[in-house]
Amino acid sequence: MSRLQQASDRLKAALDRLETAAESAFVRKSQSDLSDSQEVEELRAQLSSMRADYDRLTQTTETVSARLDGAVDQLKFVLAEEPAKEQA
Repeated sequence: MSRLQQASDRLKAALDRLETAAESAFVRKSQSDLSDSQEVEELRAQLSSMRADYDRLTQTTETVSARLDGAVDQLKFVLAEEPAKEQA
C-alpha cells in the first residue's frame, strides 16, 4: 500500500468518525430539544392548573368574606337590640 493510499484511508476514517460524531451530536440536540419542549408543555399545564386553583380560591375567599361580613352585621344588630330589651 502506498503512502498516498494510507493517507487517503486515514482521511476517510477520520471523516467517518467526524460524521458519526456530528450525527450523534445532532441526535442528542434533537432529543434535548424534544425533552425541553415536553418540559415546557408540562410547565404550561401546571401553570394553567395553578391559575384555575387560584381562581377557585379567590372566589371562595370572596364568598367567605361576604358571609363573615353578614354574620358580623347580624351580631351588631343583635347586640344593639340587647340594651333595648333590657330597658323594656
